[in-house]
Amino acid sequence: MSDSYKRLGEDLPTTTQGAGAFVADPRKVKAWVAALPRANALATEQELSRALESLVGQKLSGTQRLGALEEVRAVVVESVNLLERQFATNPLPLPPDKARAAAVAEAFHLMLAHGYRRAAHDICAPSGAVPFLKGGGVLQSLERAAWHYSRALALAWRVYRPPGAGAWQGLHRVHRFAAALKLDRKLVDDAVAGAGQDINTLYVQTLLLAAVNPYAFGQSEQDTLWPITRGYASRCGLSEQPPDGLAPVVPEDADRGPGPGAGEESHSLWLDLRAFADDVDRALGRVRDGQSDLHPGPGAGVRVGNDLLIRLRRAFGQIAARGLVRLPAGHRLDTVLGLSGLHYFLAGQRDFDTFMRQSAQGTVHVIAGAAWTQGAAGMTKVARFTGKVLDQSLGGYRMAWESADQARARVGELVGLNFGDEGEEQEWMVGVMRWLRYEDDGSLSAGVELLSRRASAVALRVVSADGGSRQLSRAVEIFPIDGTRGRCFISNANIESGSRIEVIHDITSHFPEIAPRGPDLLPEVEVLLNAGDYVLLGERQEVAAGEAA
Repeated sequence: MSDSYKRLGEDLPTTTQGAGAFVADPRKVKAWVAALPRANALATEQELSRALESLVGQKLSGTQRLGALEEVRAVVVESVNLLERQFATNPLPLPPDKARAAAVAEAFHLMLAHGYRRAAHDICAPSGAVPFLKGGGVLQSLERAAWHYSRALALAWRVYRPPGAGAWQGLHRVHRFAAALKLDRKLVDDAVAGAGQDINTLYVQTLLLAAVNPYAFGQSEQDTLWPITRGYASRCGLSEQPPDGLAPVVPEDADRGPGPGAGEESHSLWLDLRAFADDVDRALGRVRDGQSDLHPGPGAGVRVGNDLLIRLRRAFGQIAARGLVRLPAGHRLDTVLGLSGLHYFLAGQRDFDTFMRQSAQGTVHVIAGAAWTQGAAGMTKVARFTGKVLDQSLGGYRMAWESADQARARVGELVGLNFGDEGEEQEWMVGVMRWLRYEDDGSLSAGVELLSRRASAVALRVVSADGGSRQLSRAVEIFPIDGTRGRCFISNANIESGSRIEVIHDITSHFPEIAPRGPDLLPEVEVLLNAGDYVLLGERQEVAAGEAA
């Protein structure tokens, strides 16, 4: 008995017997499916759940289990699609009823995956060899198991939740056994999946999406990445030797995805990402009007936005950085989400209108020492939350907030970070949410990339060639820690590259070493990043260099 076959049958649901067990004769199952109360979605869901638990756990022959699962599979996937409609367009984090729908949908995929995996194991019993004329059933069972494990992971990622226990381990075990039998690259017809599938492509595709961290991408971006990663599955294969460059470890039997090796955990494969990463760099060099093309395989390329390409390149950089030692932490930081909230605190707890009025009057605003710690009335205007730093590096923090319902964040959102200083001058750092995940205990965990350790509240006004100006917009001036030259600003205004900008600050909010005493005019700025909710603006370097000369 091979090790891969032994593991294939381990850690599956406990065997059940008794009068209440689901009758698994395929002909009777077909009649049972036809009699389901399909007009009552909840009743159908409950019946399917009971049937799947029994089918996965009870003692059956492999072919009998496979036949019964094939009869119920289509209606289970139909129920999953109905459940997904309940939460697909809902803002995150999901309310309890929507979260329940997501959990049930994921559980359905997991139960089907476990059932098909057990069917493959039982067909090959007792030695792990494929019996005569049973190769098609074994291959079909393994492909179905791999597809449903992959779908369970995809559903968890889509709602930014940790995957269910056993999803990754089950997928690893199915692939290992299929590869040992040399069945992993054989195509299987799968009407439910929408096309023919092979286990190796399913496996590598899922590994690729996990490697770039789906929690760092929006739901629509995840939808775009699935077909892209499928195209790269043939070019970013698994290697038995560590290749040069980007290649996270693929665990041999752990219940997790690709990443750096963990302790004594065994592995024998690496995921080679070089072709994917190189194509992203080339696509960034071809960006026109905010769009470019990726070419995962032969044929026409896939049109993608510049923002998605930038996030992919950042993901590849983070893959390389994950192997570096991160410093353990445990301290807490005060945090505020969004540009408006960050501006409010940087401006000394003043709303934008007050900030502008006092700036125009030249009023010196002094923060009453630690007023924000005393429950001042003005503090109710902007929510602030305390987060715990789990670990840190030079580029940022991995953090956790106790309540995801209170700290409602989004991928790409600005974060203000403060050490809770009680002095008159509170220094706020500026970061951005690079990924987030809603944990099972109701908390929120996230990776926060640090953009700047210093920031100042300002306002920006676009000045036209004839001296006219547009409406004022709030902004924050930052000193980027990545070495970006020149002055940089984060604004919520729709400002285009080449614009002439007037920077407005009051006496308490500017950096005295760079801000002029008189009018502060930048002859030309460029858009360094358009994140949707805000833009990162930089002083055009040719102009700045010319003035310096």
